[in-house]
Amino acid sequence: MIPRWKLRRELVRAKDRLAAMTGSLYEPFLQRRHDRWRAARPVPVELGVPFTGKVAIFLIYQPNRIAPSILVTLRWLVANGYAPLVVANSPIPNVDRPALEASCWRLFERPNFGYDFGGYRDGVLLLEAWGVRPDRLMILNDSVWMPQRADSTLLRRLEEVDADLVGGTMHGPAGKRRGHLESYLYLINRGCLENHAFRQFWSQYRCSNAKQNAIRRGERQFTAEMQAAGARAEGLFSLERFLGTMAEQSVEVLRKTLDYASYVEPEHAEERDALLAGFQPSENWKSRALAHLDRAARRRRFNAVFIYPCDCLLGMDFVKKSTGSAGLLGLSLHHEMRKAYLRAVAAGDLPPLAPEVRLEMENSVRKYIQKGEGRR
Repeated sequence: MIPRWKLRRELVRAKDRLAAMTGSLYEPFLQRRHDRWRAARPVPVELGVPFTGKVAIFLIYQPNRIAPSILVTLRWLVANGYAPLVVANSPIPNVDRPALEASCWRLFERPNFGYDFGGYRDGVLLLEAWGVRPDRLMILNDSVWMPQRADSTLLRRLEEVDADLVGGTMHGPAGKRRGHLESYLYLINRGCLENHAFRQFWSQYRCSNAKQNAIRRGERQFTAEMQAAGARAEGLFSLERFLGTMAEQSVEVLRKTLDYASYVEPEHAEERDALLAGFQPSENWKSRALAHLDRAARRRRFNAVFIYPCDCLLGMDFVKKSTGSAGLLGLSLHHEMRKAYLRAVAAGDLPPLAPEVRLEMENSVRKYIQKGEGRR
């Protein structure tokens, strides 16, 4: 009998494929109508944060209440000299509006058309329509808790990278067109902003409410087109950097990495358990542990499987909010990762989280366990 989690997954995939095919027929008409609507909007008033030479387009989708962690992100952006343009893919509740407006430069509410890249596109084209030419442009969304802590150095490290287009994570080989920066975070410097290909990408981008189209045309194509136009694209984090960093660690760090690892494949979980049970401070054990890390990280996202070293060694100061992929165990990888992350924080092996982030993450894990999906 097919497991329920696998059946749900295949049904979602089939639905996404159908939406991707049918959307191509009518979404161009929706986009033209949306563009006319956007062009007719009045220029939003300036709110609680003054304009600076650096702008952050912060795409949020908060259909109920504005989560407190959204304000954490806004305070972080402002503290690092960015003027946030909040693009909301859902209406802002009146009760939350004062706090949000006090924390941003401008606010633009739009229909939820085109996922994150639809909102990104509106933000970029609005800046152009308003005659705003920032020295640096950050584009990010609320699909991650970011930052985790008030003393985060993530923005400073992004700004220090000598590239035209900088992201958090490079998915795939860095420096090659088949690699792409993940769309939760971009830092776009002047060399990319002034490239004709940047304006062309956003003006010609075809929005879609089909997730497959949004990923293919947006996240994957954006990096590829900027690189093809001569822009230098770099990510702070990659699988190669993760594996290289782990090869330099002691056996004690590797043991702790395995202790806080998250798996959705039984063979990886069993292999980890055997390594921990047979731990020895030897080169042989280290080689076997590194081989395991390599296999598991190439099967699933390394920052979801091995959250402990990604935080304390690489400084990946963000955590995904989504459910993530499921394997033969029928578990949510990202929820399992968050359980391990909170366990490491509670044990003192990772620094304390911002209170707002910790509470939201704990609530997410609690709901996951109550549904019965997180029981081993």
